[in-house]
Amino acid sequence: MDAQRVIGTLERAVFTADERVSRTFGGSTLLGVETARMSYEARPADWAVAQESWVDEVIEVVGTNGAMTTTFGLLFPHSGDSLVLNSPATMATLGRRVGVDLDPVAYAELLAVLYSGATIDGPLGYAFSATPSFPAGWLVRDADHFTAVLSVPDAPAVTPPTFGRAADGDWTLRFFSHNYYLLEIRSAVDVHRWTVTGGPGRAASWDRETVAARVTRPLP
Repeated sequence: MDAQRVIGTLERAVFTADERVSRTFGGSTLLGVETARMSYEARPADWAVAQESWVDEVIEVVGTNGAMTTTFGLLFPHSGDSLVLNSPATMATLGRRVGVDLDPVAYAELLAVLYSGATIDGPLGYAFSATPSFPAGWLVRDADHFTAVLSVPDAPAVTPPTFGRAADGDWTLRFFSHNYYLLEIRSAVDVHRWTVTGGPGRAASWDRETVAARVTRPLP
């Protein structure tokens, strides 16, 4: 992990206007960055997009201030500028690569993780998580997801991601995702159904429908 380019990207695109680095620590596998406002931990992400041939490095940055935890995704291609994946405009442009040199499921995973909050538009999306150790959002990869990954007995039926391409090259990507958060004495999830569309020479667009809200997990 190149600490300087991670810090530079955070300063350019994530920090608030008056936010400044006060301390850094760590090394190549974990970088800590502290400001008066937030404490950030950056590490190489295990997201599938990191395996694409044109990608040099993908970094997951988890920021916390004691009251909230939010996740950012930074992508560094082998050539070109760094990408802040929480930017809807950036993600829409990245959608031009879907089905070309970007696996559709890898793209779905980025939307599932980084666009899991209540608001998914604006200049920068904030993906909040229950604790720093839990993902901000989860891509549903199979119909048994809630049995195998997270025990939520009353969750709605879900299906694996699907990707279809029309004769003119237009494509549609459909998938489910969910977040995870804490209530007073229980935890819960919201479940989302996504429809993402794109095609040759145009940016992607998406629609996210919440199909279940505050579905609680059983007490231990």
